[in-house]
Amino acid sequence: MTKTIFVTGGTDGWGDDVALALADAGHSVYVGKGQASFEERVDLGPGGGCRGRAAWAKVRTVAFEAVDQHSIAAAVRRIVTEAGGIDVVIHAASPVTLGPVEAFTPYQLSQVYDTAVLSAQRVTRAVLPLMRERRDGLLIWMGLGVEPGPAPFTGPGRAVRAALQQLAESYAAELAAFGIDVTFVTYGPGHLLGTAPAPLQPGDSETATAYHRDVANVLPPPAKQPANPTVHALKVAECVSGIIDARKGARPAHVALWPL
Repeated sequence: MTKTIFVTGGTDGWGDDVALALADAGHSVYVGKGQASFEERVDLGPGGGCRGRAAWAKVRTVAFEAVDQHSIAAAVRRIVTEAGGIDVVIHAASPVTLGPVEAFTPYQLSQVYDTAVLSAQRVTRAVLPLMRERRDGLLIWMGLGVEPGPAPFTGPGRAVRAALQQLAESYAAELAAFGIDVTFVTYGPGHLLGTAPAPLQPGDSETATAYHRDVANVLPPPAKQPANPTVHALKVAECVSGIIDARKGARPAHVALWPL
């Protein structure tokens, strides 16, 4: 059954691949155009890029400012006007930071939290009244998994991802009575695609230097890119597609895709 799907973004690469796969499957897909040009990030693939351009033609973009509730509300209204409603929302932001927590300024942390957690809340609040009225809908959250225990030199990004996961779990419990399903999909750091931005670095370089001088030997190694990014992307897209196609009320609350 064809559904109208709003992919809010693809800050680590997966959002774009999922959007393309869902469009190929016949769904009506809208992608938030708040970060960069979606078309520029499409993998054109072999044979002159025919598959990429064809898929791009099936995906519609909707512009909005992630930190502006009015802008997001306008984007949602546009989708509803054009498509008649929104069946699925996919949150695909998964911020990554690298450096000692002390060296990140409060402003940096507020910006990361605003563009990831608060933006997701803004979009969700704009869409949920429509879903609650219909007593039907699906929220999918995608991001790096958060393991128990300390996270040296990756703490701020991990704290934000933990907040997103807690939001998703709370929504799942609260929305079940309205017939709205919620699923959180997690994967490992080694599964980030080449389209992912570099980790956010500390703004206080002096403090960061002091840490690097004394504890550089315990810095986590950079995540390796997937040996075959296309295979990883397809598996993530297949997982999300399977969740969407699953029977209402029987969708899993959490799917872990690491290792893939």
